[in-house]
Amino acid sequence: MAVGVSDRGSIRSGLGEWVVQRLTAVYLLVYIIITLIYFTIRPISSYTDWVQLSSNLFYQISTLLFIFSLLAHAWLGLKSVFLDYIKPWRLRFLLQMVLASVLLGIGVWALLVIGVK
Repeated sequence: MAVGVSDRGSIRSGLGEWVVQRLTAVYLLVYIIITLIYFTIRPISSYTDWVQLSSNLFYQISTLLFIFSLLAHAWLGLKSVFLDYIKPWRLRFLLQMVLASVLLGIGVWALLVIGVK
């Protein structure tokens, strides 16, 4: 057997996904904490406040990054669940395609709603 390969595949085959899962989790946590602190210090009380906040380019980019981190985190987590617990490959493939379509739709919707200008 080749070095670095086990009977189930490459030893490092899941390392990239593991790193992305952890990095997205850290970003999600940091974004949520900063957002909660911001809204505690400066509560939003009117539509004008929302427009002012949402027109800030930094807010738009960080929110889009949050949404896409959430989508990547969900994709990797649910893909792992499907691989571990759904044994018929056709059903697993179907569920993964449905999940990919839903997450892609959410990502396109987020781009349209937030729309970095």
